[in-house]
Amino acid sequence: TLKGDVDNLGAIFQQGMQAPTFAKMAALSRQMNAFFAVYLPALCASEFENTYTVFAGGDDFFLIGPWLSTQRLAARMAQSFKNYVAHNPVITFSAGMVMTKPGLPMHTLATQAETALDAAKNSSDPVAANRKNAVVVFGERVRWGKEWDSVTSAQEQLENVRQAYDLSTSYVYSLLHLIDLASDVNNPEHGMWRSRFAYRTRRYVVDKIKEPERRVIAQREISVALGHQGIESLGTRYRIALFNHFYRQR
Repeated sequence: TLKGDVDNLGAIFQQGMQAPTFAKMAALSRQMNAFFAVYLPALCASEFENTYTVFAGGDDFFLIGPWLSTQRLAARMAQSFKNYVAHNPVITFSAGMVMTKPGLPMHTLATQAETALDAAKNSSDPVAANRKNAVVVFGERVRWGKEWDSVTSAQEQLENVRQAYDLSTSYVYSLLHLIDLASDVNNPEHGMWRSRFAYRTRRYVVDKIKEPERRVIAQREISVALGHQGIESLGTRYRIALFNHFYRQR
């Protein structure tokens, strides 16, 4: 379930036009509505045909669809909306996404998605510009743009090394514990996540690969892809890549 709306819509109408008139206000309203009421349904019909539009119009939307393609649709919308508003940095939208089993009542879906949307819009970031323009997926908040691109890139790296070195599910699953350890600065063992990651990776490589030179290459590539680009760079946001990976294996 995906729910979202435009950030700071009131401020856009109050401060977004010089010498505002009724005609200008009506034109801005029509243009805002056109993206969600015209472009979004057309995009779903042509490229995301399994997405069901509960509501799309005005400045918001409420969609239901397959979990992975819905993530791709949300990212596509964010880029398209950025282009639509001529890359204006103060006109953005935020979204909340939840994955559930089939059969839940619509009211429950709406409530859970609304909670995720509120989390996307209510960041405590000291920089005001970073408090919105974000999406919440699997309970993790990611800002559109570079942060989201980093998550998708890390996910691709995870898939690559998993296939290249036949990483076991238990090894990949252990990364979730290391993420918790790396993000908990109050834990006395917080700084040990790197050594534990290196130890587990070394053991796995030694048991799996016989050639010494290939072991060195494997340990380096796994450490960079999962350790540096994953846990260290993304922190808890790396859970998105891991959860996507696990669900795709089911």
